[in-house]
Amino acid sequence: MSAVLEEARWTATERSMVIVGRRSMQNSLVAGVIDERLGCGCQVRPIYQFNGLPVASGAMVLLDAEGMSTQDIDRHARAVLASGAYRIALMNVDEGDANALAYSPGVRGIFFRETSQENLLKGLRAMLGGAYWLPRSVLEAHFEKTRREARPASPAAVQLTRKETETLKLLVGGHSNSVIARRLGVSPHTVKTHLYNVFRKIGVRNRVQAVKWGMDHLARPAGGTGSES
Repeated sequence: MSAVLEEARWTATERSMVIVGRRSMQNSLVAGVIDERLGCGCQVRPIYQFNGLPVASGAMVLLDAEGMSTQDIDRHARAVLASGAYRIALMNVDEGDANALAYSPGVRGIFFRETSQENLLKGLRAMLGGAYWLPRSVLEAHFEKTRREARPASPAAVQLTRKETETLKLLVGGHSNSVIARRLGVSPHTVKTHLYNVFRKIGVRNRVQAVKWGMDHLARPAGGTGSES
């Protein structure tokens, strides 16, 4: 769903927020500030009274993680999501737990115990507009993980079938799927299947990356340069 559609969906519902956690003076004060500064009705619901009770349709939940283990936070996040919450933010999170908690269901924002009131409001306002609000360390870790996973495989780790190798060589030679199909005596659908398997095995996502991998690692591409129709 696009950000525009997400925002339209949010504005079509009641602007509301629920703090789930301790019944404390801090949470009561935070609820009052959210109500006043964001124009967003906010109530505090103790975690021990929550038990999966439904929240208002479209409401955002701010889950107070103070004193909880990462396992408890993840469990409560799942219960909150099942209750109908549209999005979840975690507050009072230990910095060392942020990377693991960023993958909890429904979590789109994380605020540390040291987060100032102004930064909390800034982040919640952004989330109400459809954005994510995650620490830089979480984004950097996710980027590095994604980049490592997307790295093409080494030749020693790849086991292509004979047909897959022939298909890749013809792709490196600049041929279209239809020409590859004629050269191999198979259907265009089979060529697509071979290419899907090749991409998966060598760890690339598109034809350009596959051609580069083939040029680097194949002994010699099959005849010709330039595409044919």
